Amino acid sequence: MSCNSSTGDLRPAQYNVQLWRNDSWAQTFAITANDVAVDLSGSTILIQVRTKPTSTDVVLSLVTGTSITIGGAGKNEITLNKIVNIAAGSYVYDMNVTFPSGLVKTYIWGTFLVQEDITRV
Repeated sequence: MSCNSSTGDLRPAQYNVQLWRNDSWAQTFAITANDVAVDLSGSTILIQVRTKPTSTDVVLSLVTGTSITIGGAGKNEITLNKIVNIAAGSYVYDMNVTFPSGLVKTYIWGTFLVQEDITRV
C-alpha cells in the first residue's frame, strides 16, 4: 500500500485491516509526499491496536526493530511482520512515525478486525 500526500496538510490514509487470529500480519507500506519517497532513515515507527481510540489498553503493539523494518531504495518502505495473537474482535489502530528531528506524523489509521481462527497448528 502506498500513502501519498500531495499537499503540506497531510491527512492520514485510512486502511482497514482484517486478519485471522494467530496469522501473521505481513505487509509493506510505501510512504511518499508529492510522489517522492519520504526518507524514514533513523525514524521510529509505532503501531498500536486498541479496543477504541480513547482506550488506554494496547492489545497489540509493533515497533521498529522488532516487528517493523524500514527499507526500500528510498528508505520509505515500512514492512510489518507480526503474529496477531489477540482475541477475535473489532479494534482500531494507527501508525506513527517519529523522525530523528522529533517530528511525529500519523500516516495510516483504520479498523483492525480479527476473525477467530478455526484451524489450530
